[in-house]
Amino acid sequence: MDRKEFENRVLPLSRMLYRFAFRLLASSEDAEDAVQEVCMKLWNMRNSLDQYASLEAFASTVTRNHCLDRIRKHGRLVLEDTRPLDTRTDDMNPEEEMEKVESYHNVLKLVKDLPDKYRTVIQLRDIEGLDYIEIQKQLGENINTIRVNLSRARKMVREQLKTMYYEPAGTG
Repeated sequence: MDRKEFENRVLPLSRMLYRFAFRLLASSEDAEDAVQEVCMKLWNMRNSLDQYASLEAFASTVTRNHCLDRIRKHGRLVLEDTRPLDTRTDDMNPEEEMEKVESYHNVLKLVKDLPDKYRTVIQLRDIEGLDYIEIQKQLGENINTIRVNLSRARKMVREQLKTMYYEPAGTG
């Protein structure tokens, strides 16, 4: 693959790779650095990129692995989402709004603490709202595997929420 072909096939993926890296690293600077490093890796591999059925899936996998290595090396980064909740209604009192925000952040913390494969798929599907085909393109995994991992991730979060919010029977 020559420079021109690389610019036409790989560089257009950089925006998608940035969004993916940002979701994992929760920092725009770290995501930019990650995409630069991934593009360098892909450039160094340019002569063997044609062997992959989906360049997008391969680039996403390289990005995911790079970001996870970075997280492991520097410790887990906090998944922060400071966007206002779009489910707020005008008839909410401040206490209800505060409870909703607290619940939202508790769920984000639980998602952050999931194993990598579960955290990634629940972030892509439930937080980012991607459909299964888009997730498959990014992760390069079978849709059934994605569904199973998503189901397991949701179950883990649900079980943790139950222990967080409900007293065990017979203690009250």
